[in-house]
Amino acid sequence: MKPNLQSQRFARQWGMGLDGLAMLALSNLVLLATGGLSGLWLLGRVWQVARTVPATDNANGWIVVLGVRLRRDRIQPDYALRLHRAAALYRANPERRILLVGGYTGGSLSEAAHGRQFLIEAGVPAACLFTEDHSLHTLENLRQARQLLTEVREQPFTLVTNRYHLARSVIMAAGLGLQANLCAAEDRLRLNLPTVGRLLRETYYLHWYHVGRLWSRWTRNRHRLARIS
Repeated sequence: MKPNLQSQRFARQWGMGLDGLAMLALSNLVLLATGGLSGLWLLGRVWQVARTVPATDNANGWIVVLGVRLRRDRIQPDYALRLHRAAALYRANPERRILLVGGYTGGSLSEAAHGRQFLIEAGVPAACLFTEDHSLHTLENLRQARQLLTEVREQPFTLVTNRYHLARSVIMAAGLGLQANLCAAEDRLRLNLPTVGRLLRETYYLHWYHVGRLWSRWTRNRHRLARIS
C-alpha cells in the first residue's frame, strides 16, 4: 500500500508556497473590493459552459479523462460519469486512445489506476488505455498530460469532465497552451443544491486562478507564471 497517502496529498497542496497563498488572499480582496461582481461575472461563464457543452464529439484524437478524488479506495459517482462518457466515445470510434490522469488521493491505487480497471471492465481494451498517477489537481492533471503526450501538445484533444468543472478545466488548458475540445460527462446539467454548490466552488477556484495569472503577468513573476503555464 502507498504509505502516508493523505500526508503526501496535503504536503503537495500546501506546496503551492507563500506565493499561492498570497494569490488566494489577493483573490479574496478583489472579491470584496468589487462587491462580489467579479465572482458573479465568472459564475455566469461557469454556468454557461456547464449548460451548453455537448456530451458527444466527432473527433479522432486522444481522450483525456480528468481524475476525481477517491474515497476509501472507491470511485465516486462524478468520476464514474466521466469514465462512462470516455467509454462511449471509444465505442463510437475504437481507434481512439484514452489517457487517465490522477494520482493517489484516497487509497492504495491511484485515481488513474482505478479508472483503468473501470474501463477494462466496461469493455475498453487495455492496449488503448494509458495512465498518469502523479498529479493531484486539475492544473497538474493537464500539465502531466501535456508532458506525456506529444499529440496533446500539438493537436486538439477531447477533454472529459463533469459539467460544473468544464469552464475551469478549459481555461487552465488554454493557459498551458493546449487545444481542448470539451465533452461533458453528463447528458445535461441538472440543477440541484449539490450542483449549485459545485458551480460556486468552481467559480471561486477560477477567480483565484485568474487573479493569480493577471497579477503574475503584471508583476512579471516568472516563477509563478511557470507554475500555471
